[in-house]
Parts: sequence; C-alpha cells; structure tokens
Amino acid sequence: MVSTARTGPTRAVMARMAFIAGRLWTAPLARGVMLYVLIILLLLVASRIPDSDESPLAALERTAFDLQARFLRSQFARPLANDVVLIGIDEGSEEVFTEPVALWHGHFARLLLALKDARPLAIGVDVVPPERSYDTIVPGLDLTLFRAIRETRQSSPVVFALTVDREGRAAKMHPTFARVLGEGGLGLDQQLKDPDAVSRRFSESELGQSRAARTLVGQMLRAVGRPVDAGYIDYSIGARVEYVSMQDVIAWKAAGDDARLERVFAGRMVLVGYVNKRSDRWQLPVQLIDIDGVQGPERFNQPGVITHLQALRSHVSGGLIHPVSDEVRWGICLLAGALVFLHFGLATALGGALGLTAVAFAGGAFAIREHQTLLPVAWITFTLWTGFITRAIVDGIQSSLERGRLKRTFAGQVSPAVMNEMLAGGLSPGVSGQLADVCVLFSDIRGFTTLSERLPPSVVTAVLQRYFDRMVKAVHHHDGTVDKFIGDGMMVLFGAPRKSADPCADAVQCALAMMDELDDLNRDFESEGLPTLTIGIGVNFGSVTVGNIGSSERHNYSAIGDAVNVAARIEGLTKDLGRKILVTGAVAERLGDRFRFEPLGTHEVKGHSPVQVWGIRTGQP
Repeated sequence: MVSTARTGPTRAVMARMAFIAGRLWTAPLARGVMLYVLIILLLLVASRIPDSDESPLAALERTAFDLQARFLRSQFARPLANDVVLIGIDEGSEEVFTEPVALWHGHFARLLLALKDARPLAIGVDVVPPERSYDTIVPGLDLTLFRAIRETRQSSPVVFALTVDREGRAAKMHPTFARVLGEGGLGLDQQLKDPDAVSRRFSESELGQSRAARTLVGQMLRAVGRPVDAGYIDYSIGARVEYVSMQDVIAWKAAGDDARLERVFAGRMVLVGYVNKRSDRWQLPVQLIDIDGVQGPERFNQPGVITHLQALRSHVSGGLIHPVSDEVRWGICLLAGALVFLHFGLATALGGALGLTAVAFAGGAFAIREHQTLLPVAWITFTLWTGFITRAIVDGIQSSLERGRLKRTFAGQVSPAVMNEMLAGGLSPGVSGQLADVCVLFSDIRGFTTLSERLPPSVVTAVLQRYFDRMVKAVHHHDGTVDKFIGDGMMVLFGAPRKSADPCADAVQCALAMMDELDDLNRDFESEGLPTLTIGIGVNFGSVTVGNIGSSERHNYSAIGDAVNVAARIEGLTKDLGRKILVTGAVAERLGDRFRFEPLGTHEVKGHSPVQVWGIRTGQP
C-alpha cells in the first residue's frame, strides 16, 4: 500500500513539472527549442531503426539516389572519350557457336587473338573458367585457350571472372587455368547490392569478408596502373550502351579487317560478357542498355556485365561518387531543422517544403555531376518536411486555442459574425470604415418604460434577458449581426460584416422568426403571471459605412448612414400604423412577391423626406 506521505510529494513534483512545461510551451522561443529537439530526435530514430542500412531514411536515400541518377542520365548524360567497349555474347552467338558453352574454348581463343593485334588497354572476360578439363571430349581444347591467353597478355592485360559459391568462397576452377591466369588474371564477378537488391556502390573492402576482395573491375584497373576507389557508381557517365557481338569480332579477324578491329578496340577497356535475355541479371538504378524492349520497372533489370562496365566508366572518368561525411550530413540537417523557429501557415509550410525539396534534389544532382559528391537529399528533405509540418501543426493548434480563448472571452460582447471576421483578419485594426449595401433591422418593445415602472427591477431584468435571448437566437439563425442594444431595443445588420447573397430576405425572415419567438415567450410569461410583450420592427435597405466606429482608444463594429436612420424611424411608425413589421420600398422592391407585403402609402419621418412603407401579414396586429 502506497503511503499518503509518499504520494503527496510525487503529485506535487509532477504538477510542478507540468506547470513548468506549460509555461515553457507558451514562450515562443522555448516552444521553438522544444520542437527543434523533437525534430532531431525523429531524425535520429528514422535513421537508426531497425538499423542504419535498412532504416526508413536509408531507404529514402536510396530512392533519392535512383531518381537523381535517372534525372542526370536523361538530361545531362556525359559522353566518355575512349569509352569502355562491350563485346556481347547474345542469342546470335549461341546460334553461330552450336556447341555447349563449356566447349567454347576455341571460340574464346579466336576472340582473344582477334583483340591481341588491336591492343586494347585491358580485357575483362565476364565468363567463369571451367572447373575441369574437356580435353577428353575435344583433344587439345584447353591448350588452344591457354596459348591464346598467353599470346594476348603479351600486348594487353587479360582478366577472367571468378565466381563464388553460396558460402562466399571462390568457386573451384581447373588448376591449369589458375596457373595460366595467375592471381592478377582473376577477379570476382561480384558487386555490392543494397538491401533492396539494387547495385549502386562499388567497394572491394565491403565485398570481402576477412580481407578486401579482388574484383574483375579492380583487377582490370590495377593492370593498367589506375587506383581502385570505393563509393557510388556514377550512372550518368557514358552514352547508352551498344555492344559488338562476339561472333562479329571473330568474323572481322577472319576477314582480315584488322583496321576495323584497331579502330574499335585500340587503347580502350574491353569487357566480354553475356547480354542475352535469360542469364546473369542485376537490378540497377537506371537503364543503360535496351535489349529486352520492356517498359516500367523491369527495364532496370540489366545484364550483370553492365554493372562492371559502369563501374569501370566511373573509375576512368571523374571517379566514383563519395557521400559527405557524417559530420557534414548532420550539420546540414541541423541547419535545415532551424526553420522550425519560423512561423508558417499550413499552405505556406507545404509550399516551402515542396520548394526546398526541389532545391535539395537539384543541388544534390549538381553536386553529383560537378563534384562527384553525394548530398544527403533524403535526410535534408525529411528534416524540412518534419520541421515545416510540425511547426504548421503546432501553430495551428496554438491558433485554435487562442481563437477559442478569444471566443470565450468576448462571446457575450460581440456578435459571432464580427468575432469570426476578427479572428479571420477580415476587420482592419483601429478605427476604420468602408461602404456596404446592408439591410438594417430595428426592433423595440412597446410601452416598456411603463412596464418597468410597475415591476421590480429584478423582474424587469429577468424578462428583458429572456426576451433578448429569444431575439438574438433568431438573429443569429438568419446570419444577422447584432450591432447594439438600445435599452429595450436592438439594431441588427444583414450583409455585414459577412456578405450575404440576399440580405433583405434574411432580414424579413428574421423579423418573422422574432415574432414567432415572441409568441412562444408570451405564452410562457402568461402561464407564469408575467406581463406579455409587444414589439415593432422596421427594416430598410441601403448603402452605409460599416467598420470600427468610435475613437482610436474606444471603438466597436457598427454601421452609420441614412439607411440606419430610416430603419429606426420606420420602426417608430409601427405603433401609429398598427403594424408589427414595416419595411421600406427599397426592401419590398428587392423581394417582389416572395412575402405577403401590403402597400401602406408614403409617410413623413422625422429628419427625412417622406418614405414609402409596406406592411407584412403576421397574424393579429
């Protein structure tokens, strides 16, 4: 059982902490700091869960890289002088060379000898050497290929692919092949794959388990004295890949077309690999070669040799793409997160987030193209969107709370229409005014002064309050604005501050509703032994000045003008004419036959020229 002595201080501490948090939240700067910390925490969580490679931010970063690579490839592809040449083994090769591939030693020998005299910079053969000898099937088959490799290597380095088994160990090959090719003539045909199985990066150190791997690309680069880098492959380098078929190269040599061979291959990196439609496929961010004629995501499923080709292109051009350091990445995001200290509406926040996302994407593409640098576009975008949206939501909540507080504070002091215009910023601060076409309604209780003399003040106050509750309810129901209470009378505006499509109809319907409310109220008064009330209503339409009327220190929303004075005078005629509701000709003319108007002639009103007056049937006068 928890003791009261222990619970009391705990509750006091929690209450104190809640009070301090509330006070901090109301301070704009402190609230900004709290939101800033929240954004950084969200960024940290999004970058680490479940781990750094498979986190949501890592996935978004990969998507951003793919989009930038496709954008650069489509709009700013950079041709490469002395581009890597691809010799493809396609369906046509299998039709020309009818033996099983394992027995193609003689064909590969003729291919190498065709390249020998052309003197390419280096030759990479993305074909795995056999595990055993096939001399028992075709005598002298192995020796033919061995001699071709030795002869070709006298003019150009030759590197064959070395595959791995399921455990990641180098697959077995015929011992004689291993001796002929040597350690420098073998390279793994593997590339890094991200968690989504797409090949974006090149790194021998990451590919190796206990030590750095020696890849086909790396061995070709070492053979020509070029450094082997690690980073992202630049998929904007080079034109769309076209290949020369293996059988064509052999045919050129057979035809003695050495000039053509030299023109195509001399001084260039050469890759030999499969480009048929059914084997050795890798998922890439872009489409580099079109041999399938497919559209959609399937077009990014490319022959494996294309990955090696693009890695070679990146190395021999500007180099691989290197991500910024963690320190720089966090510095950029911390700077982007500082936008949370600014205030935005939701629309502005969305527009700003979209605009800066586009800037981040374009800046990232520019950094790749010009500086081989990979900016953390997804990190920046996540920070921007989180900051903008969080700030907009918090400001929206704060604004709603403030609006609610103002409504509660001034609910009984201004009309809802005026309050809504104030909160929406539709009313200019200070004394101001503008012309508006409005319908003005005046109402007054007949003989209320005499009634007040006969009843106690408390009863008079209660009666008046109940009466105004009913009348104001009818006014608000018909979109009217209570301008002011004048003793037992009231002045109502229709069409200001909120515009109305038909202010005269609203005013007349409101007048009829007020009479109905009064009938119900009088039945209550009669049953309670209280005196019943009779009112008169005058309605007029015209142009008036509306706005904050008064002095610079004390003003309120109201309307002034001739139309207001006429409405007040018309209400005064209701008793003389024995009518509950009177409207002017300006009102009747706009409403036509929608109500049961009766012409009552032209009447003199104080301080104004004669006015045409109409009545409306409401039952007993």
